[in-house]
Amino acid sequence: MLNDIAGLYTAPDDAAFAGKAKALSEKFVRLEDRLEAPPYFDGAAFSLVDAVFGPVFRYFDVFDRIGDFGILNGKPKVAAWREALAARPSVRAAVTPGYDTRLSVFLQARKSHLSRLMA
Repeated sequence: MLNDIAGLYTAPDDAAFAGKAKALSEKFVRLEDRLEAPPYFDGAAFSLVDAVFGPVFRYFDVFDRIGDFGILNGKPKVAAWREALAARPSVRAAVTPGYDTRLSVFLQARKSHLSRLMA
């Protein structure tokens, strides 16, 4: 998942970007199909899978401000999971204040298709 995210933010052009967005969307479809009852990956108990996906969803917090790339659209269980993770104090405290700004600066510096969308 993180490799596909890196491929998305480093994609040199629209075609490569669209391909990476499609690959990510397909992976999230598999997660949508696998997710059980909210709030977490396997239900009520926070697990290692949840801890891993906290940082994944942080990228999408920034991506969502840039545009709607359709990656998470139509995936209500993923959306609920993302929201539950974002609300969890341990996930929020895992990064320092200003993380979103630093991530945005990092993404702009890639000189990629995404960087041009941010300009």
